Amino acid sequence: MPAGRPYKFTPKQLQKGIDKYFKHLEENPMWKYDVVKTGEFAGKELKIKVPAMPSVQGLCVSLNIDYQTFYNFISQKWAEKNKKLFDISMRAKLKIEAQQIQGAGNGLYQPLIVSRLNHLKDEQEVTSTTIDATGKSAEEVRAAIQAIEKARRQD
Repeated sequence: MPAGRPYKFTPKQLQKGIDKYFKHLEENPMWKYDVVKTGEFAGKELKIKVPAMPSVQGLCVSLNIDYQTFYNFISQKWAEKNKKLFDISMRAKLKIEAQQIQGAGNGLYQPLIVSRLNHLKDEQEVTSTTIDATGKSAEEVRAAIQAIEKARRQD
């Protein structure tokens, strides 16, 4: 172990803590309430079991560490200091992200929340073309528009 402050976890202890967190999520689902909309049971309230969404924040609470400590675990500097702890922490982060994204894709979790937690963006490229029609005949403007549309189809 390098000189300085000792690590809070051995690799085995960290893995055990992460496993305990995921087991807790499995054993403690969340509940969603909805109402039957049509048919014989219309108006009846439904209690629907939904898997609890994992999060880095929840993992930190479970491990009794702060958020910055976890992000230190997955930093390049930390990878050089303790590869085993880095690998275990990175796998946990990737598992959390995968479960969040799969859950959002399956309608279990709110996609907007998941995209924000995972810093995902939906970007669109918008291009526009302007035509200076000053002093041009209608025929010249039509020809310019047709040329632009033809160029766009070729892209």
